[in-house]
Amino acid sequence: MIKRVLTSIIGIPLLIIILSLGGTPLLISLIIVASLGLYELYKTYQFVDNGYIIIEIIIGIGLLIIMAKYQDWILPYLIIIFIFHFIYQILSKNSTFEKALLGYNGIIYIVLLLGHILLFNNIKNGSYLVWLVFIIAWSTDTFAYFIGIKFGKHKLIPAISPKKSIEGSIGGVIGSLLSCTLYGAYLYKFHNIYIPLYNYIILGIVSSILAQFGDLTASFIKRNYNVKDFGNIFPGHGGILDRFDSILFTAPIVYYYIVIFT
Repeated sequence: MIKRVLTSIIGIPLLIIILSLGGTPLLISLIIVASLGLYELYKTYQFVDNGYIIIEIIIGIGLLIIMAKYQDWILPYLIIIFIFHFIYQILSKNSTFEKALLGYNGIIYIVLLLGHILLFNNIKNGSYLVWLVFIIAWSTDTFAYFIGIKFGKHKLIPAISPKKSIEGSIGGVIGSLLSCTLYGAYLYKFHNIYIPLYNYIILGIVSSILAQFGDLTASFIKRNYNVKDFGNIFPGHGGILDRFDSILFTAPIVYYYIVIFT
């Protein structure tokens, strides 16, 4: 618990600085996070070819740069690298069909989903609204953790994550709902950003559920490969993916909801 708190004390101010700066500092930060995340994921997938992992990381960096600067090229780039993965494996001496799929999966799962944070730069008040991604994901995680410890009696999906409870899951949704609506009130009062309250309610509930599925997806991967954590870069939290797993699912839904419905 102490390690988790200390990590948060250091991480939250750093996140505030990075999101406040936006632009190139944000892009560089996401490149670092995505690169470390890809490395953790491919090691979990038991890729032993470090050269191939480096190629995947370079591909991921390219996608982030495109998402930040050249959004019209996102789909063509995804198509090109999909084709590339199979060509590379066909020509490789140690080619496998699974490696082609898992390699591409890493780019989609980590880089494309995480890269939606960069897209907030293109929408009105995006520098404020991007905070909803982190507020929803981390309030869900925090409330689910503490309420689960205090009141958790019924297992959520024990085959994938034995410690998670239905009570904790409900607590996570409630925590997200409260945090989301309070942040909406803050934006209106101090920054004159008005979005009808029901949008924050919907986002708080739906995004919290998806954040938990993001967490469960990471647990599903780890259980399948018999690992406890993706890494140990964050004391008390594990690796990059252990800390950002819920954000991967939250970022796209928050972004597209705001673009389409507000």
